[in-house]
Amino acid sequence: MTYGPDTPRYHATTDKPVHYLAVANVRGEPIGYLWANDEDGAAGWCPRPAGDPVRLDEGQEWLARLGEAKGRGLVPTAALAELVRGSDPRRPSHIVPGSLAAAADLTALTELAGRITEADDRRLLARLDRANSHAWHELRQGLAELTDEDRDVQWRPARQNPSGTWTVGCPIHSERLNRVIRALVAVGAVTPAYLWIDNPPPTLPPDGRLSPADAMRAATAIVRGERFSDGTIAQAARDGLIDAVGTSLCAWYAAEQGHDGRT
Repeated sequence: MTYGPDTPRYHATTDKPVHYLAVANVRGEPIGYLWANDEDGAAGWCPRPAGDPVRLDEGQEWLARLGEAKGRGLVPTAALAELVRGSDPRRPSHIVPGSLAAAADLTALTELAGRITEADDRRLLARLDRANSHAWHELRQGLAELTDEDRDVQWRPARQNPSGTWTVGCPIHSERLNRVIRALVAVGAVTPAYLWIDNPPPTLPPDGRLSPADAMRAATAIVRGERFSDGTIAQAARDGLIDAVGTSLCAWYAAEQGHDGRT
């Protein structure tokens, strides 16, 4: 079942209260919500930005099912009821039994979808490579050797070539800073399990501390973000975010080693 331009559609928005159902992956973790409002003939899919990336394809699948119900003339809440009856927990995603609830409006549902859960944190931390002791050593040593000069990243200015074309300016990362970035990738802190584009950009808390899972979110946004916007790494180095990321992850690794009875 596909969701395309010819698929029948309910209205995509409403400013009125909505009924909604939680949709979970095979591990039982919520990845999004199906919602409906009969008065406006509206229904749709509200993803969880912090959830499992499987929700990208699955969201289209659920929208296609809504479209099929629309094509048969069902009102939005009747379509939700039908989806509950046809849900199969063996599929990549399914409706959570007994999850039908109401929200004041789509804004309230979006706020609910944006909340980070313990399951979200566990899913990210499982991606860290505990066995790569060399990479963790590189991260720890790289952080220890970073200087203020490394953190104050300079830029190569734009210049005009003899042909008349221009070369854009770009940040010049020191080898020590690059060592830290490479180590973050090697330990698994930069991960496709976090949909950084769909989430707010990372910021350094007032106390300068990050949880290990938030450190992974920040590391992913910093390193992946550099591909789209030169200077993302430079800004994170300058404002202390990279230091906070590395410090949090190294502390997590040290604690994990202690739990395993290793040094």
